[in-house]
Amino acid sequence: MKKIIALMLVLLMAGSSMLSCSDATSEETTDAASSAPTAEGEVAAEEVADPNARLDSGLAAMDYEGYNFNIFVHNTIYNDWNAEEITGEPINDAKYERITTVSDNANVNIAHTVVSADNRAGHTPLGNSVQAGTNDYDLVELSAYSACNALTAGLLRDMNAIEHLDLSREWWDQYANNDFKFRDSIYMATGDISLADNNATYCIYFNKRIASDYSMPNFYEMVNNMTWTIDNYREFAEAYGADTDNDGNHVNDKDDEYGIYIWDDIMMGIVNASGIKCCEINPETNELELVLYSEKFVDAFNKFTLYAYNKDTTCAYQRNGYDADYGSIAFKEGRALFYMSNLGGAIALREMDDDFGILPLPLYDEQQDRYYNSIASWSGAFYSIPRNSYGDEGFSRAGYITQALAYESMYTLTTAYYDQTLKGKTSRDEESSAMLDLIFATRTYDFGWYFEIGGYNEGIMNLLRAYSSDVTSMYQKSSKSATKVLSKYNEKIIALIDQEG
Repeated sequence: MKKIIALMLVLLMAGSSMLSCSDATSEETTDAASSAPTAEGEVAAEEVADPNARLDSGLAAMDYEGYNFNIFVHNTIYNDWNAEEITGEPINDAKYERITTVSDNANVNIAHTVVSADNRAGHTPLGNSVQAGTNDYDLVELSAYSACNALTAGLLRDMNAIEHLDLSREWWDQYANNDFKFRDSIYMATGDISLADNNATYCIYFNKRIASDYSMPNFYEMVNNMTWTIDNYREFAEAYGADTDNDGNHVNDKDDEYGIYIWDDIMMGIVNASGIKCCEINPETNELELVLYSEKFVDAFNKFTLYAYNKDTTCAYQRNGYDADYGSIAFKEGRALFYMSNLGGAIALREMDDDFGILPLPLYDEQQDRYYNSIASWSGAFYSIPRNSYGDEGFSRAGYITQALAYESMYTLTTAYYDQTLKGKTSRDEESSAMLDLIFATRTYDFGWYFEIGGYNEGIMNLLRAYSSDVTSMYQKSSKSATKVLSKYNEKIIALIDQEG
């Protein structure tokens, strides 16, 4: 649901000409419908859609006779299923409601198992289950890294080939489907079924008091006018900062004020926000292709690091061994104009005294045609169906229950997260709520980061950590090995597709 609403927002931003054309079409359709005679020769009354009406799930009633449906949850990522009872907390209760609704309607017992494994090794315990033929898990929630490892290990089933599982429906993220499709096969997906993707989405928080004190422009208007760029962001960040404790040190000093508190992983987000990907699936060859390096990539990196490396402007709090959440702490205490993080950090800011706002990552320049908001690789998570041995009937059941859970999530989990939690409790103004709409409506997914092709995900972060601008050498050093790894992965994925076909 959030993706439909958000897409409407983006279309509205496209320009008044589009709006007038759309309005004309709408009026013509309405006029034609209202004047069409019925079978009895009467004029049909205009029907008004019920805004609270549910979409048809497309699922017929089924009885699975108490089947135990088990969900594998990788312990390193956000758990979408940890709700044992009604507590009055919106997210918990939404999780519980969707589980009980599907359980009652389909006569199944839905449970989850939290499986411990390194963030990159979640496919190992899954592989043990698949290879043993024990069919322990019907649905898996894996970290982004582990999901890709599970795919190349041949542990996942083509979700587009499973009965009842229709990824084209509104409760699945079509941006992810588009970015993850090999030929017509999709092995991992996300959407309303998950909050992990939302929490992992990059964003920028800003302190509204500081922005007002320094007479800064309306950042929301800049976003809407497509002038929220890397260069303009720099101008504002460099206008704020001070050696607050007067100790003569203003290099990653946790007691000072800075224009930006920065998080290492944001470098991947900045690359994607500039309309650049590390890897993508070539629509003609249907293979993963390395597309990272270009003059624009180098320029975007240099534009951003020009002030990310300015130690008077930016505090790289991770460099001094501060706690992982220190950026959030400093921002909450009112010692940063901007805090670059992800949406999962919004909850920690609810008790902040100063008002704050939420913004997307900046455009490369004003000629860029849209925003691109990606998710952090480390905390990202995707859903897959394992290659169990229980046959077509078992896959049909898994598809049905997964589809039902995703459908119910659109009316329970998404509502609780998006409206009651982010928009209601955390986001402190209507403009930030609109920014959330825009962020969710402009998502992009980068297989290059999740597959860790060429180690470029760590490579650009290591440059950031070392205050180095030698991005061309970093790329060239790994280009040959990246090409070989891509070739190997493409062979494995194509072989898997051919085997299923």
